[in-house]
Amino acid sequence: MGPCYTYNSSLRFTRNFFGIAALLAYFIQSKALVLVLGVIMAVAVISLKYNLVYQFHFLVLRKLFKAKDEPVAKDSGELSFAWAMGASFLLIPSLLFALDKWPGLAWTLVLLDAMLLLLAGIAGACVASILYAILVKKWLIKEKK
Repeated sequence: MGPCYTYNSSLRFTRNFFGIAALLAYFIQSKALVLVLGVIMAVAVISLKYNLVYQFHFLVLRKLFKAKDEPVAKDSGELSFAWAMGASFLLIPSLLFALDKWPGLAWTLVLLDAMLLLLAGIAGACVASILYAILVKKWLIKEKK
């Protein structure tokens, strides 16, 4: 896929928001919040234009705080892969909750997703992006030109 110009501050804000929200869902044991977060993240797989949290930071908070960061070219396939991985870690637990199967595993996946999102948001080390780069390098995912 082609390049996608994004702002690191908006990406980090979005990842931190989803990480904190998933952590909150874990601590208050809110199955509905897990489902809502999963759906919002799944919509973000299509494009950053549909990521509500990213757009809120990009359109409102960046202007409010007068952020001066420059856009960075990122592979749109990498971003979609990362959002898909995060969404799956929230939608699979939602399915498990609906089926009333393995609630311990479901909450573990929610907690793991929260930790990975916070790692990506705070340290900038997105495990899904690293996994995507490894898969592209090994030719398991074909890079479109």
